[in-house]
Amino acid sequence: MTPERFKECLSLLRWSQIDLAAALECDIFLTNAWGNGLEPIPAEISAWLEKLAKAHHKAGIPDGYKGAVLKMKVGG
Repeated sequence: MTPERFKECLSLLRWSQIDLAAALECDIFLTNAWGNGLEPIPAEISAWLEKLAKAHHKAGIPDGYKGAVLKMKVGG
């Protein structure tokens, strides 16, 4: 996995590198190094992120919620 694809997968998941570090319970400097191409991204992390990103992309968001706002009730 390239650093660019790594960032694309995180974007599809709506995760930052900090979020990934929290999910993996690892050091943020490690996920930053992956994103910046300073360390190779392990194969098991690449495969996991690809699966998650593809599932998230396929599932999308429920219809009718994009741009939805809370409608306040007046009175009671």
